[in-house]
Amino acid sequence: MTSGLDLHYYPFLKGKAGELKALASLPRKQRELLTPLFDAPPEDVTFERDGDLKWIQIDTVEEALDGYAAKIAKAWGPLDACFVDLAGFHPDLRLAGGVHPVTAFFADAKAADLAVVPVTGLERDAAQVRAVRDVCAKWRLGAAVRLRGSALFGVDALADALTRLLGQLGLTPDQVDLLVDCGTLIKSNFEEIAAAIPRIIRALPALKDWRSLVLCSGAYPFQLGSLVKKNETRELPRRDWQLWRRLISPASALPRLPAFGDYGATRADWPSAFDPTEMSISAKIVYATDENWVIVKGEKLANDPDQYHMLSRRLRQHPSFLPAEHCQSEVRIIECAEEIGGPGNSETWVTVATRHHLEVVTQQLASLV
Repeated sequence: MTSGLDLHYYPFLKGKAGELKALASLPRKQRELLTPLFDAPPEDVTFERDGDLKWIQIDTVEEALDGYAAKIAKAWGPLDACFVDLAGFHPDLRLAGGVHPVTAFFADAKAADLAVVPVTGLERDAAQVRAVRDVCAKWRLGAAVRLRGSALFGVDALADALTRLLGQLGLTPDQVDLLVDCGTLIKSNFEEIAAAIPRIIRALPALKDWRSLVLCSGAYPFQLGSLVKKNETRELPRRDWQLWRRLISPASALPRLPAFGDYGATRADWPSAFDPTEMSISAKIVYATDENWVIVKGEKLANDPDQYHMLSRRLRQHPSFLPAEHCQSEVRIIECAEEIGGPGNSETWVTVATRHHLEVVTQQLASLV
């Protein structure tokens, strides 16, 4: 193992029902190896609810936050810390009475007995920073600072900007988790980002004092349909894992090595709102291996809801498929392939993909000990 390597895992998730079910199903030994971040759904996202075919449009911040803290608490429980980021909400949004969304969410989290750390960043507006400061003063769990976008590449100004933000929060580096978020990695930007991250890390003030230093990036493509055609099985590289392994190698000579974070088994961003009567979803199963994503894609789900049986059989025949002893996801895939029980729905397969991915990554990290 590389000296000084933090092997804790930080999956950045959306808090979708399928992801929450995957977290809830993890055994204690796996849960202790990871700390999730939840990107709260922005107010304009359309999404599938509870696995049925009813679609809802989030129109208000009240609707977006309604029950969100309680759902996370039910899946993750009160014992372990997590992060929640409300960056998807427009800065001008307020609840009734002018309450900031951060304030409202953390009141709900307190009521749900959820041990949650608030997330802010250099690009956040003054009201969001004040709301996070107030939460920090009440909860005393510290905060996380998420560096992404233009904040990542203004290296010369990074130290001063972070020092200023800590002063506004009333925190010291040892009370703060620093999350370096590279977004989605593609073939054309991989080398550029791989070269930039060491410069960013070296530019951080008080580098060894931060409570944690996490590098997050995503390998799942924005436009999967352009890479994997219907009824096709294809492997796509897990560039997030490749990037992190390169950065922790002795050749990088970094003064502090970041922990690993990714976006779980999905894309980095929330997809834009869409009308399900105008656009259709294709059935697919996403399966992580040590180096790749195996994507097993079918046809339009509405045309054949039972096709997950066929997709499971295709995945089971793939040379990278693991035995049933690996985790519950393999058991579910095998049962579906043998048509034991129903085919499930899109939420079912988010759970299967996420559960398997979390198991794969925690085992990869444990193997580095």
